[in-house]
Amino acid sequence: MPASLVIDQLGCNSWTGVEAPSYDEELGEANQFHRNAGDTDQQQLHQGRYRHLYLNIEEIPDDHYGQYDLIFSIACFEHIARLPLALEVMHRCLRPGGKLFTMHSPIWSAFDGHHLPVGTPERFDRNDPARKQIFAPWGHLLQTRQQTYQDICTRFDREFAEEIIYYTYNSNHINRYFSEDYLSVFQASSFDIIEHQITFPCNPNDVVKRALEQRYPGHFQFGNNGVLAVLQRSGGSNLINHGSIEATKAVHCLRGDVAIYFEQPIDVWL
Repeated sequence: MPASLVIDQLGCNSWTGVEAPSYDEELGEANQFHRNAGDTDQQQLHQGRYRHLYLNIEEIPDDHYGQYDLIFSIACFEHIARLPLALEVMHRCLRPGGKLFTMHSPIWSAFDGHHLPVGTPERFDRNDPARKQIFAPWGHLLQTRQQTYQDICTRFDREFAEEIIYYTYNSNHINRYFSEDYLSVFQASSFDIIEHQITFPCNPNDVVKRALEQRYPGHFQFGNNGVLAVLQRSGGSNLINHGSIEATKAVHCLRGDVAIYFEQPIDVWL
């Protein structure tokens, strides 16, 4: 998020962005981290208050511990491989009473949880009905790796099949956590759970739902595309009174609909 938004418009006291090098290297220009080039002047103007850390979240230096009022994350948690460890580091970075807001999707158990960063190559006819979609909804969960490979080979070619297999099943750009896994990790963390919601419903039909539940025993939530959660480090005062209304405002802000106004200057880590 640009400095012109978070410092000038939202009035944050400071803003620290964290970017994982491996994720950035794999996605390249598809990573929105590179879309703030036009904001260079504002970033330089707010030097010291606006900064980027190019490292994995769990490796953040301990001089950041206890320095933040709010950790704000959009469409990120599904990419964190060592999520339990990352959460503990986030907990240490917050001041007592500080909060973590996260909304992440699509997650692995969603209809499009494969999270493919690639589309159909231009060498294929995209008007061909057999090639309009790479996966059918929940196809990445219902097919085995070998079935996926054969399917993509048949409808596209071997080169593209290899690319799809890599990004879907092998790449570390997604963690492949199911909906229930996130709640389990939150419950096992040092955080207090203030709010937890499943988001963006898209439910499978009864046949697909039964097949998914049979294939993945103990998992039942396949109809949500993502998760919204507000977690808090206990102790201290309630620094930021964030609930579902504020969470909704945050999402709208990313769409450019409204601005968020904090009652006091805060230090934020994205």
